[in-house]
Amino acid sequence: ELEGVLARALELGRLRREARRAAAEGALGRPLIGQAPAFRKVVDQAVRLAPRDVPVLVYGQTGTGKELLAALLHAGSARARGPLVRFSCAAITESLAESELFGHGKGAFTGATAAHRGYFARAHGGTLVLDEIGELPLALQPKLLRALQSGELQPVGAADVEHVDVRVVACTHRDLRAEVEAGRFRADLYYRLSVVELTMPPLEARRSDIPLLATVFAQSAGGRFGLEGVSLSTELLEVLSAAPWPGNVRELENVVTRLVALSDGGRLEASAWTPTAGAASPGAPRAGTFREQVEQLERTLLTEALASAGGNQSEAARRLGLSRATFLDKLKRLS
Repeated sequence: ELEGVLARALELGRLRREARRAAAEGALGRPLIGQAPAFRKVVDQAVRLAPRDVPVLVYGQTGTGKELLAALLHAGSARARGPLVRFSCAAITESLAESELFGHGKGAFTGATAAHRGYFARAHGGTLVLDEIGELPLALQPKLLRALQSGELQPVGAADVEHVDVRVVACTHRDLRAEVEAGRFRADLYYRLSVVELTMPPLEARRSDIPLLATVFAQSAGGRFGLEGVSLSTELLEVLSAAPWPGNVRELENVVTRLVALSDGGRLEASAWTPTAGAASPGAPRAGTFREQVEQLERTLLTEALASAGGNQSEAARRLGLSRATFLDKLKRLS
């Protein structure tokens, strides 16, 4: 009798989780691809948190899909009808970040011929996603803290204070606790942002999802390119599943999209892809010293990010979780 009661309770819990996930996918407008336990766990956490209007800090390596969790938190909240606004703290210089985030008044500085609404004001009534929050300049952190605490912000050069109502979801690949200890991030701002913390697992922790992800990416790319019957052979899926993916889901999508773009459609075989330095087969021998191999990997990541961003250096830096200055410095050094 006890076993029966427990079995029914477990089944009811499973059905409720699946119902919440289905509702979240409906609100998001796209499926949540993945069945790996680590992925399902964080998605279930996000679905539960979505209607609870608290700040959330999302951790995760570059390319894991932190923006997906942010969108899910917005879609399942009471703010879903409001705007979802993303601001990259890594893709803009310190001198422009304050104006972009908080706005500026007319005549605030040379060239400010009209008032400008910042990202905070644009997100009023909705959700503001602060991507790579660990890159936010230290000088701006007190102003962000004030906006979060009081809901008030003052555009650069403006006399009046604006009142905003936003939910903030911050994303980062950095360990903010370590950044606080190093004096690079304010402790009070960290505690304000991290009421709840979620961690998006790397692709390494959800290898069982690689065949499903790769298949969905291939079908999507085939549809965009007007190719019929696009599919991946079992052998190719096995090769993709065995390869390391330092760029995580974003890198996998990039590789699969490139394979489809270079094909004539139909079934893609394993011979269509040779793992590069960025995704070599486990145990495969590499040429060169350790330093040379690391530099080759960095070079591959930089050039692929630049290509996938259409040559936009700021966007490529954002995708890699780097500041634009660091990205350009590495690009110059490795070219």
